[in-house]
Amino acid sequence: MKTFLGTRPALYFPIFRRRSGYDALLVDQDTDICIEGFPRSANSFAAGAFEAAQSHNIRLAHHTHVAANAMRACERGIPAIVLIRDPRDAIVSNIALAHEVRLVETGAVPEQISGFGRQLEAWQAFYDALKPHEDQFVTAPFKQVIEDFGAVIQAVNVRFDTDFDVFNHTKEAADAIHAGRGYHAGPNQRRGEIKERVRTAFEEELKSDKRLRRTLEHARETHAAYLTRASVTGHSSTRQ
Repeated sequence: MKTFLGTRPALYFPIFRRRSGYDALLVDQDTDICIEGFPRSANSFAAGAFEAAQSHNIRLAHHTHVAANAMRACERGIPAIVLIRDPRDAIVSNIALAHEVRLVETGAVPEQISGFGRQLEAWQAFYDALKPHEDQFVTAPFKQVIEDFGAVIQAVNVRFDTDFDVFNHTKEAADAIHAGRGYHAGPNQRRGEIKERVRTAFEEELKSDKRLRRTLEHARETHAAYLTRASVTGHSSTRQ
């Protein structure tokens, strides 16, 4: 249901604005910038690094993990960054995090690892919904976000004629962002071990499920198309 509503701003906003904690995350008339991506696409790091870099208070819409938030920003001419990660890596990481949270909170590890098809369909729905708006946001690939987020902010300033402060992406600065966002936000050894089990289960399911293979292939084509657009954005920023 969240995936369905999350691609339809006219339905999503009236419902989720009433939910506790959501009002501060959603685009409104006071929003300065929106940062959104499918879960596990460096959302926490991007939001934390952007806020940490600014010398003045800003209103940042983020972390709904649905396309509707970024779509609303595009509709209103508000600067937006759309984060994207390889779909295979994103869903493996997302499922692994869910297992890690359950382990931390209850001490139990789910025996069955599943839901790959549904996760891929949600990933596809997110980026399909944003495709009509692709000229109205800056695309930020996962690798660029975690290695040079300052370049992403520079691209925003060029695209929207803004003057946001640029993040100085040193190892020390990145470590500080991760340390301030909680265990869920960045990589850790425990999740790395869980991810290996999830990835193995995914690869096994791919061997026997043709529909899952087709869904993954379509998602990877979409990812490649977004990366092509991102590289054009990057070159344009450099020239200007």
